[in-house]
Amino acid sequence: MHQTLLSRILARVRMRFRTPSAAQQATFAEIFRTNTWGSAESVSGPGSTVARGLDFQQEFISLLDAWNVRSLLDAPCGDFNWMRHLLAHRDLPYTGVDIVAELIAANSRVYTTPSRRFICADMTRDDLPKADMILCRDALVHLSLADARAAIRNFQRSGSQYLLATTFINHSRNTDVVTGGWRPLNLQAPPFSFPAPLALVDERASDSEGNYRDKRLGLWKLTAVNS
Repeated sequence: MHQTLLSRILARVRMRFRTPSAAQQATFAEIFRTNTWGSAESVSGPGSTVARGLDFQQEFISLLDAWNVRSLLDAPCGDFNWMRHLLAHRDLPYTGVDIVAELIAANSRVYTTPSRRFICADMTRDDLPKADMILCRDALVHLSLADARAAIRNFQRSGSQYLLATTFINHSRNTDVVTGGWRPLNLQAPPFSFPAPLALVDERASDSEGNYRDKRLGLWKLTAVNS
């Protein structure tokens, strides 16, 4: 059902907006407003429930400790639903970035602390603050190949040290989609051709999410990846 709704949203947005950034903002704002991903708990979708975050929370925290991560840029942060529980264990300086203004306003109102802020920005084009690590979970999979590569270049421009991003390690071929759609991406396959990751976090995806048990968060130095 949500795929039909998504197709309508994408077709409508392509007709109304000429600039890529405006089209992206309109696409993801409409997905937010209509809860297109279909989760009763999180407008960011079933992958952003508290239970899904708990599936890999300890491994994520161990990675932060092992690589001495002292600041985190979360792009996109979505509704902050699962991340808030992780930060309860490691209250490091955190910046959440999302292109949907309503989400950022809600997050800022409820979750801002002296060490935590939220910024409305297009992660593919707008200036981003520098951090030890950029988390890009469940995001590049929703972007066209051109927009995904633009996001990676923009991450590199921030001067941040590490990228931790969603990758599907057993998929050999990356297909293109219209931004706002979805498909698995393997960041070690063309056109990205990243080197072997420094570390992997197993998200422990279940069969209910489809045949995607190869879903991982891969860690790379931003200076070592292609863009």
